[in-house]
Amino acid sequence: MPRAPAPIVRDPVNAGRPPLTVGALNFPEQALLGRLYAGVLRAAGYRVRVRLDLGSDQAALHAMRRGRIDAFPEYLGTGLGTLFHRRVPRRRGPAYAAVRAAFARVGMTALPPTPFEDSAGFAVRRATARRLGGTALSDLAGRAGRLTLAGPRGCARRLDCAAGLRRFYGLRFRRVLEVPLARRAAVLRDRRAHVSAVFTTDGALAKGDLVLLRDDRDALAPYHVTLVVRDRALADAGDGLRTAVGRLQATLTTAVMQRLNARMDRGAGAARVAARHLRDSGLVD
Repeated sequence: MPRAPAPIVRDPVNAGRPPLTVGALNFPEQALLGRLYAGVLRAAGYRVRVRLDLGSDQAALHAMRRGRIDAFPEYLGTGLGTLFHRRVPRRRGPAYAAVRAAFARVGMTALPPTPFEDSAGFAVRRATARRLGGTALSDLAGRAGRLTLAGPRGCARRLDCAAGLRRFYGLRFRRVLEVPLARRAAVLRDRRAHVSAVFTTDGALAKGDLVLLRDDRDALAPYHVTLVVRDRALADAGDGLRTAVGRLQATLTTAVMQRLNARMDRGAGAARVAARHLRDSGLVD
């Protein structure tokens, strides 16, 4: 049995450094991430405040520029496409390099990204995956003409839905069914659709009866998370900030995020879910 990792060591020097304010957008996964980052920084001895009321990525960037927050979690695709209006590379490495360069030009550092990404994805029932003989989108080739795809409004024309699957994988589905996000897993379980557009960290995927298909041709933009930190704050914080953030992010796989989001779906608050994860992962006592 593998040994549990040692908890993050509290450095008393960090208590004398300038306090850090971690911001996050006002939706559940972001609130969770804000609490997680704040939790490991407190464990390392920093004085930390949290703001979970930011209404948009642009609001977060503005707050950073004004010095009202010192750090915020940002998705690679959103940061590059929404904040800097750049084309988003379809691989994580080039996407992160482009995001890091864009933030560097405005006096901010984008730290290395998480293993997980909250991106557009496609799921099937586990029984369907067995019939396909694989768990990659390319395994749908030759079968899509007999299958129903569920997705958001306009799915047939969207590059993150049917149009993208047609362009990058040559998949032409028998039918495209438009359903709201809250019903995307249900239509699979009810057998109204064979394939459904989802977000890769959806809590509904944590039950184990659905399989997230691998985007083996990198058709979809990467949405891993980077913690963006003001350069001044990063310098003032010393090496402990990077170390604590790296320790946390190593625990945040896609499967873990699905489970954490599922707990919030069942009514647990972000603070409670974050605190439990930090304990369960051995990062705090």
